[in-house]
Amino acid sequence: MHTPGRSLLVPALLLTLAACANGTDNLQPGYEEQAGGGGSGGGGGAGGEGGDRAVSASSSSRASSSSSVSSVGAGGEGGGGGEGEGGSGAGEGGGGGTIAECDYGAPNTCAGAEDLGSVSGDEGTDSWAVTGTTSEWFKVYVVDDSQIFTSTESFKATLTSPPGMNFDLIVYQGMPGVDETDCFASGVRAQGTPESFMTIWDDVGGQEDATWFVLEVRHVEGTACGEDARWTLEIKGNADGG
Repeated sequence: MHTPGRSLLVPALLLTLAACANGTDNLQPGYEEQAGGGGSGGGGGAGGEGGDRAVSASSSSRASSSSSVSSVGAGGEGGGGGEGEGGSGAGEGGGGGTIAECDYGAPNTCAGAEDLGSVSGDEGTDSWAVTGTTSEWFKVYVVDDSQIFTSTESFKATLTSPPGMNFDLIVYQGMPGVDETDCFASGVRAQGTPESFMTIWDDVGGQEDATWFVLEVRHVEGTACGEDARWTLEIKGNADGG
């Protein structure tokens, strides 16, 4: 149903909007703060005297852009450079490198003792010497050559250490008549200087009295190397001349 009253309201509204447009500035993008209109702005104040600092404000109308402040000033004079005299000094040369330590460990064990052969325990004067510079194991077989009831068997071993070094001699004696070394026998340490070990046992007639001896040369103290660490081990059969 058509209502005449509503048709009249549209032209009236258009007339009102046109009247407002004539009394208000046009809005431009970015200038929303002008929306209320207003009176003419007051004149700007007089600029102050220029000084060492120059202040410049950059903005468009009264937009909220920040002011940039730059400072201009004369720099002070740089300080003079310091003078210095280089120190002189003399230093002694460093000592030589660390001396390598020698290895005195044995190259073998009781089970792998070096065989020095045999000597007679009751005849002649079998003897010889062996040398070395580390701990080491040896074995020697003392042979029963005489079957006289009144004779004895004897054996002697002597170890001489070099000056400043100390090697010990430990002797492990096997059982007479047993053709093998005894690495579980109680070791007997040689005594004296040079260190010496000597043993004598009865020569039982009609019975094999040959005996194995294991000789251990053991490093105890001293740091010499090479020829300065060389010891001498002397062995002798029939040491008591019996």
